[in-house]
Amino acid sequence: MVYRLNSKQTLAAALAATAQAEVAGAILALNTLPEHEAVHEVRKHCKKMRALLRLIRADHKALYRRENAHYRTLANQLSANRDLVSIRDAFAAIAKPVDFPRTHAFITGRSGRLGDRAALGQVGELLLQGAGRIPSWPLAQLRWKHSQRGFLNTYRHACSLKTAAISRKSAETLHEYRKRTKDHWYHCRLLQERYPPLADRCTPLEALAQALGDWRDLYLLCTLLKAEEEALSGELIPLLEAASQRRAALFHQIKRLSADLFPTGKFVLFGART
Repeated sequence: MVYRLNSKQTLAAALAATAQAEVAGAILALNTLPEHEAVHEVRKHCKKMRALLRLIRADHKALYRRENAHYRTLANQLSANRDLVSIRDAFAAIAKPVDFPRTHAFITGRSGRLGDRAALGQVGELLLQGAGRIPSWPLAQLRWKHSQRGFLNTYRHACSLKTAAISRKSAETLHEYRKRTKDHWYHCRLLQERYPPLADRCTPLEALAQALGDWRDLYLLCTLLKAEEEALSGELIPLLEAASQRRAALFHQIKRLSADLFPTGKFVLFGART
């Protein structure tokens, strides 16, 4: 499934078609994938739906509030164990289980309790409800120029968060910066057919979002391990050192990509200086 607005259609038709495709993709994942994979895919489709809605937020505030709340609630029903998955993957990225058997057993034991079966049963109905409303979205007055407004708002928001995230280097600011970076990446993907220069931003934006996500996952891993210091004695210090080195390398990558992608006051979009 291509997450891209069809430039041969009106903006209204392209938005509706893409929204329907995202909901259909979420329903398909729910019905065909193993439980853990379905949770990941449904949450991803919800994030893409919310980014699409942010593109028209300024011109359809009521629609945005209603539908954004719907997909946020839907995704949150599947969020109970997302940090456990992130922690498990972060550990696997920096350590071999054989070298840290107690830590491996601890993390495996926690992630082994993952399960969202009950939540998945409720999510299917919510997805169908959302799909049923899309044909009545009041988009008829939208023109392609309106997409530029939403795009620029998200770009500027990411720019402002970049400064705080890089200077403070806190988990909270970097997490917020990541969310807005992903919104900007999604908007570039949506609009790249209509505005081809945006295609060049997609790959580095994806890399930046990934680096920010990996940094946060390692932060969560370290926080969890420190709370189990006594049980993990002998394994904790080398693990924390490995995580620290990896986080430092990721932060260097984050700074470099951020400087290229969000050079405040220098980048020109749609012929207007931001």
